[in-house]
Amino acid sequence: MKLSIIIPTYNESANIEKLVGFLNLYSNDRIKEIIVSDGDSSDDTVMLARAAGANAVLSPGKGRGAQMNYGASLA
Repeated sequence: MKLSIIIPTYNESANIEKLVGFLNLYSNDRIKEIIVSDGDSSDDTVMLARAAGANAVLSPGKGRGAQMNYGASLA
């Protein structure tokens, strides 16, 4: 079974590339997709997440729950 990983973010440009890279490197082919559900960050979180290989999207609602639910709807 492969997993979809959903990461809610807000202004995480300092960390998102490392996290997505780590997950891809050590997943042992168990991850189907990584979805970064962003809460309209004012930095480059979305761009950096995409560059690292994640499916990065802007969530229509802010907050962890809303962002997780939106990411889950895309999985």
